[in-house]
Amino acid sequence: MVADILNENDVYLAYLPAAHIFELVGEFSCFGCGVCLCYADPKTLTATGSYPVGALEAYKPTVMVAVPKIWDIIKKGVQAKIAGESKVKQYLVNTAFETRARARKMGFDTPLFKALVFKKFAKVVGGRLRFAVSGGGPLNADVQGFIATCFGIPFGQGYGLTETCAGLTLQDLDDDRVGIAGVPIPCVEVKVISCPEINDKAGLPYLSSDRKDVNGKPIFGRGEVCVRGANVGLGYYMMPEKTKEEFGDDGWFHTGDIGQFAADGSVQIVDRKKNLVKLKGGEYIAIENMEMTYGNNRFVDAKEGGICCYGDGDMDRPVALMQLNKVVVMNWAKEKGINEDFEAIKKSKELYDVVMKEMEAEHKANGLARNEKLITIAFVTDPWTPENGCLTAANKLQRRAVIERHAALFEEVREKGIF
Repeated sequence: MVADILNENDVYLAYLPAAHIFELVGEFSCFGCGVCLCYADPKTLTATGSYPVGALEAYKPTVMVAVPKIWDIIKKGVQAKIAGESKVKQYLVNTAFETRARARKMGFDTPLFKALVFKKFAKVVGGRLRFAVSGGGPLNADVQGFIATCFGIPFGQGYGLTETCAGLTLQDLDDDRVGIAGVPIPCVEVKVISCPEINDKAGLPYLSSDRKDVNGKPIFGRGEVCVRGANVGLGYYMMPEKTKEEFGDDGWFHTGDIGQFAADGSVQIVDRKKNLVKLKGGEYIAIENMEMTYGNNRFVDAKEGGICCYGDGDMDRPVALMQLNKVVVMNWAKEKGINEDFEAIKKSKELYDVVMKEMEAEHKANGLARNEKLITIAFVTDPWTPENGCLTAANKLQRRAVIERHAALFEEVREKGIF
């Protein structure tokens, strides 16, 4: 599969830690196809973190893989540039996006808009990018659509785990659908097993016998995704009990992800069995999915860590700590005629109300369950980084460390989730 996509003329930007299986397998695949690898650091991708130019501009990659947070940062960076332009230019750019998105769905492009608008945006990722892949976590549908349209490239998702040596499914480059994890790679078998104890947002259990999903679309079963194959590990080192629990005696590894087979055999990940949190009323909430959804909001600063949602068995509704995007806040304040400094605006009721209103819109637009609606949010501006333990080396959230870092504020916010 990889040999059909990569060639010796490609340039791959390697910046994720090699300890991340997604990056490690990506680099090995490039070595096998004679691809040129250029190494960088996540903080030096753009000129913001590197002088005089960032790695993207210096190396001009043709192939790029990234975790969802990186794509979200790129999306919000482009949107921030658009927001800084005049109303006329904003209208032109928005028209260009809408037109190109429609054209791409029909297999075409927009040469005029490509030359006038998108050529400038292409420089954000070096100007030569021909395709990209997202992995390491669920990708927001809006982010996926925005990146594909903005850079005019095939942009799909891959799905896998460390236990499967990264490989499990991969979205075809010709498949422009969002929210699809792709088809199983040739060396694996994939099945779903029923999870009658876990319900979807309509209150129905995930069953392997299901023939329609929660939106009424035809499927071939829902449940926990299980996989076996030559690339699947044998178990966990010196952890026999966990090995037996996760890998079982039949050779099938239980991923902990809840998925469904689409009508064409593609896999869609729709829930997360292992990271479900039960609230006081016995209802489950999917914390990671909530963070992916709410993190798409313009006021959330993904570059500084994003958003951390929380709920537990003593709470009635979930709450969140959120990195506040200073640039977006100050632009909003300017539009509203608010002439105060950032710290004063950060504490204002006006800002809180508009953020909560937009979060409610995100909740409704993305079909989250009723009990996954945030009851309150607290703003923070102290960055979450791998260095302070709030993020992993792969930029994944370390929820416990975030809570400990903002212990007093967290307790204050948590209380508001208890009625």
